[in-house]
Amino acid sequence: MPDKLKHIKGTIIRVTFASDETSFAVLQVDVEGSLMPVVAVGTIPNPVPGQAIELWGKWKKHPEYGRQFQIEDFKASAPKEQTGMIKYLSSELVNGIGPVYAEKIVQRFGAETINIILNNPEKLRNVAGIGKKRAKVIAESVKKAYEEQASLQKLSANLFSHGFGMGTIRRIWRRYGDASVEVVDSNPYILAEEVWGIGFATADKLAQSMGIEQNDPRRIAAGILYTLQRAADDGHCYLPRENLVESAKSILKADNAIVSDVLEQSILVEKVTADDDRIYLPYFHKGEKDVAKLVANLLVTEPKKRIHHSMAESHFNLARRELDVGYTDEQKKAIIGALSSKIFVITGGPGTGKTTIVKAILFGAKEMKWKVRLAAPTGRAAKRLAETTSHRATTIHRLLKFNPGLGRFEMGTANKLKTDMLILDEVSMVDLELFWRTLLALPPETRLLLVGDADQLPSVGPGAVLRDIINSGKIPMVRLSKIMRQDEHGLIVRNAHGIIRGRMPIVRNDARDDFFMLKVDDSETAQEAVIDLVCRRIPEKYKIDPIKDIQVITPMHKGRCGARELNGLLREKLNPNASKTKLPFAPGDKVMQIANNYDLFVFNGEVGVVSAVNENKRLIEVRFAEGNVSYDSSYWAQLQLAYAITVHKSQGSEYPVVVMPLLTEHYIMLVRNLFYTGVTRAKKLFVLVGNDKAVGIAIRNTRQMQRFTALAKKIKAKLQ
Repeated sequence: MPDKLKHIKGTIIRVTFASDETSFAVLQVDVEGSLMPVVAVGTIPNPVPGQAIELWGKWKKHPEYGRQFQIEDFKASAPKEQTGMIKYLSSELVNGIGPVYAEKIVQRFGAETINIILNNPEKLRNVAGIGKKRAKVIAESVKKAYEEQASLQKLSANLFSHGFGMGTIRRIWRRYGDASVEVVDSNPYILAEEVWGIGFATADKLAQSMGIEQNDPRRIAAGILYTLQRAADDGHCYLPRENLVESAKSILKADNAIVSDVLEQSILVEKVTADDDRIYLPYFHKGEKDVAKLVANLLVTEPKKRIHHSMAESHFNLARRELDVGYTDEQKKAIIGALSSKIFVITGGPGTGKTTIVKAILFGAKEMKWKVRLAAPTGRAAKRLAETTSHRATTIHRLLKFNPGLGRFEMGTANKLKTDMLILDEVSMVDLELFWRTLLALPPETRLLLVGDADQLPSVGPGAVLRDIINSGKIPMVRLSKIMRQDEHGLIVRNAHGIIRGRMPIVRNDARDDFFMLKVDDSETAQEAVIDLVCRRIPEKYKIDPIKDIQVITPMHKGRCGARELNGLLREKLNPNASKTKLPFAPGDKVMQIANNYDLFVFNGEVGVVSAVNENKRLIEVRFAEGNVSYDSSYWAQLQLAYAITVHKSQGSEYPVVVMPLLTEHYIMLVRNLFYTGVTRAKKLFVLVGNDKAVGIAIRNTRQMQRFTALAKKIKAKLQ
């Protein structure tokens, strides 16, 4: 232990205060050889009355509370004294015992209680009321608590001084268990690679405090992985070698030569994968290769139930009569193509009849007695698909039966879906990984129909699946262009199609229209306008709920009209509970999940409302479309306020009302398909807050949000 520190030893008799997040605690300790309890203060996670403890620190005199022992290091263990053992066994650390059985057990075994439970649990059956099953539960619970407490406290002692909070420490412990301290000591950079929420900067700061030098190969290798992971967060599947080296060099403040040398070593040990000049994280390289192979295999394999073009046309004619719909030529081509092809793509903007087409395809499939499954990426999209087609639909994750307990999809290579046709909707928001998992579960003789709007922004996750499949030129498709919903005042649909063709939107601000523009030039005025529209003007005029029915969509996170600042202001106005809790979110808060969480079965981009908080247990419960999810502090960082969200995060969702600021301060994000995506999120009302200059810049800027993907090339190569 450190020199010049005092040492005391005893038993915790009372926990006066303990913070779950920072682990700062105020304890009363019965110290060996002392007549009076000692007050000890400092960082110690999960202190429990009855726990035996050794403390190293210094005596200090507090001006108000008197003499205290300031903890600088500690060692905690299970208690040996009977009263302490009863408190320990009946504490929140140990599940399934309670004070009654705790007292019975301690009275029976005395000082040997903990040793008996850990090493000879069968002897617990000698206690009245404890059978074989209860004895096993007690032994497992005590062993888990004993081991977790010891290793978690040791890890905490190492990391608290480096600014790590208890939520982060728990995630590290959850990942590595008893090996946590050894892992951190050997290579702190591994935390950035393997533990969600720990970025390279945090791991780098820890490493430098441990004496790891700036040009250490471990640091350079971690920086390369971090650069690729950051690119993946931006939607890229790979980075060109030159881009990767340049970006990593900038982040690491290192020379090109060092970064290039370590990159070659990383390729050799397969930490990254090189494919020509493209550098991948191995997972995404395998994903692109597998998807291309599976698409090719699906396309060339004959379906179990074959249908000729003429038969598909007959079913189209029957659907037209029975459903009483006058289909356009392009819609007819789409319906017949989907029924007669192995893989088919239908793409088009709002109001072009995609849902009408799917209904006709379902009619034809029913006539041929095909089993058809419908799925979409999100709960909201699946619900909308089911409502519009009157056919059961589910999320892709539920279709593939993701099992949170096992951490994997139950449907896959060894357990295929049983269906003749799979229809996936909103494919523009399906990322590479989710499409890969879907194809692995699809029998090669199954038909696959992909429906989506290729003009929207690509998925939140890595890849541009729909765009790449279309760009491969190998998959039959129909692009719908004719607007079917003709309404003089339906400007959302008309303007969306005009925007994608490079035309300025029609703005009349007629009370009967569904598209309005409030013209402002500066961000301060725009911010005030957005708040007023959401909190007062629109709810009063249309009699709607500002939280449930109105969504603010903005191009960026930063700035006065960015998502971060707008969220704070809207929350203050719309949620009176915001100031009534010490937790980061309050009941009534509109929140979004910002990462896939396979433990909780909630996924990136899902929006919900906080239904309850428990400050004592530090739990936040969120109601999503798929059900309620309870978050402990280790997962809070995966939630953010969602009164205002970015256009990217809005993909695949529709809202009754959308309010969108668009100003020249958003210059870097003023792109045609971003503006188009924002407009097409609105179902009943769209209100634009901005100026003609910003709108004009966005419409003239036809560059796509470039993504580094090679799926289109790989599909072409497989089908040559």
